[in-house]
Amino acid sequence: MIEVMVCANDRDRYPAWIDPADTQDGYVRPWFDLDTVQRIADDTQAEAAEHGHGSVDTVHVLAGQLDGAGCAVVLNICWMFLGGEKRQEAVEVCQPNAAGRYAIGGFDWCWYLLDERLNPVIPPQMKRQPLLRFPRQRY
Repeated sequence: MIEVMVCANDRDRYPAWIDPADTQDGYVRPWFDLDTVQRIADDTQAEAAEHGHGSVDTVHVLAGQLDGAGCAVVLNICWMFLGGEKRQEAVEVCQPNAAGRYAIGGFDWCWYLLDERLNPVIPPQMKRQPLLRFPRQRY
């Protein structure tokens, strides 16, 4: 694992750890510490308040005490799923890895690396199949 800066929306930048071999179509799966997860939670909830819950997933950190020790439950809520067939998949309980880091959004959020000047390292476009051309129909 290496320490990097990542972004998923061209605006908010976060420190994370990634496995350089764990990529999908050029995007990375970042692992965040709990303080950074709380920042992501604050940012996603503010964005949802401004633009509506139907347009952004929100992250929530529920903190508490268990047997005298601090603990947290991290939730990722996909509000768009709540009204449809994927309702059962709308809430994800994010589990920490052995180092106590959370993979918020995984590949679904299209996290990309930022270089040393905080410029995006956008993955190359996926090779696409050529469009099939159909003859125009006359009406």
